[in-house]
Amino acid sequence: MVSLRSCRLFSTSSKLSNGIVMSATTVTSSTTTFDEQIPRPNRFSNKQNNINHRTNNRSTFQITENLTMPELNRIRTIPTLITFYGGNPIHENNMNQLKYLLRKYENLPTKVLSDEELSTQKFIGFDTYKEKTQSGTRVKKIHYRDLITSLNRLRVIDPELMPVEVIDVLNNYYSKSANKSSLQTKLKTLDEFGRAKAKAKRKASKAHIYLVRGEGEIIVNGKNVVEYFTNIYARKNLNYPFQVIDQEGKYNVFAEVNGGGYTGQSEAIMYAIAKALVIFNPLVKPRLSKAGLMTSDARVVERKKPGKVKARKSPTWVKR
Repeated sequence: MVSLRSCRLFSTSSKLSNGIVMSATTVTSSTTTFDEQIPRPNRFSNKQNNINHRTNNRSTFQITENLTMPELNRIRTIPTLITFYGGNPIHENNMNQLKYLLRKYENLPTKVLSDEELSTQKFIGFDTYKEKTQSGTRVKKIHYRDLITSLNRLRVIDPELMPVEVIDVLNNYYSKSANKSSLQTKLKTLDEFGRAKAKAKRKASKAHIYLVRGEGEIIVNGKNVVEYFTNIYARKNLNYPFQVIDQEGKYNVFAEVNGGGYTGQSEAIMYAIAKALVIFNPLVKPRLSKAGLMTSDARVVERKKPGKVKARKSPTWVKR
């Protein structure tokens, strides 16, 4: 027999159970509906998504201080010289340019330059090159020698086949002041009186002479050569240039000399006479040069040293 209280409990529990069942059915139906709307994952699409994600991360890493790489390349400072980070950038850039030209035109024929061609066009000096490179003490003598060596190798290319770019490079290193002075002093001629003027030095003596065609008279400091040079060897020095070219007694010499002794003075006049003879006739220069008269003797007396009797002689020393 069922009591009234138990019936009430049964009815309440049945209602609750029905509600739970209904709610579960609703949840189940709603969950089933959501799953049907979402597509199933594809492994190939996941790989493509990962690749796109990496690309996006890479682009974000390229941004530095809110600037992209193209913007940084546009505004960054770029050195004008490739050798900027070297120890001597301007000199190294010059040498790279010369080496490039040497490799490019190494097969062109060359020509031996004469003394006149070498004297008319000279390269800039060491001090001028230092100012041009603006490198201060970084440019050494050895760097300058390497530069001149490369320039001389380019200079000997046959003028008829000389490339334009080589000519432009060589013109940048030619000394304008030296070339002007060499052109001015290149040709020496006789003055209005038909005299050839020359000067030379030997030891401590300096001589200035005028050479003119005559009977072989020689005047030194207003005196006859026999009166001024009593030593016969000194007078032989004055006649030696005329003996080399077989023209003794055909020129008059008027010389002014000072400093030194009779040997130095006579040899200074001798070298000056040889230079004046070349002005009269340039064809005699090879013969005078072969005789050693075109270059003054630069030897001088060696100086005395402290603790020595003379230049090298030591004082007398006895052990016992």
